[in-house]
Amino acid sequence: MGVIDIMNLIKVKGFFLVFFLGACLTGAMIFIYIEGMLVIHNFINKSDYFLYDWKIIPLFLNLPAMLFFDIFLVLLVLPGRKRTQPFMERLMIPVAAYMILCFFISIILSFIISFCLLGSDYYKCDSTSIVSSGSNYAKSKEMCIQMKNANQG
Repeated sequence: MGVIDIMNLIKVKGFFLVFFLGACLTGAMIFIYIEGMLVIHNFINKSDYFLYDWKIIPLFLNLPAMLFFDIFLVLLVLPGRKRTQPFMERLMIPVAAYMILCFFISIILSFIISFCLLGSDYYKCDSTSIVSSGSNYAKSKEMCIQMKNANQG
């Protein structure tokens, strides 16, 4: 194996790594979007019973930053990256500032939703799930018991 073959192997390995990271990030963005829209839909329609996890709010608000990093990963493997790289590097600081600002705003927003909106209109059902840290909320305690019995039977 010559030096040229090793360099081509490194380029191919880098391409597949960037492709894999981009696919994972895109999949995560789709999942976060669906879950975030489901939470928003449940709040707007005042659903009787739903699952709420406070961590979805910070993730949902950071979707534009995730999209930026997804585009950045795509531009890394394109042939004309030398022209777009300085532009993307200049955008890194505003995107990082947006992410930090969204983090603090969303933590406050999550607590407002958890304690004010859910605390006054909904009853928190007992959660025994080890996998999810989210909690089920229902309009009444009877509805929690009914849904628990329906899920067990």
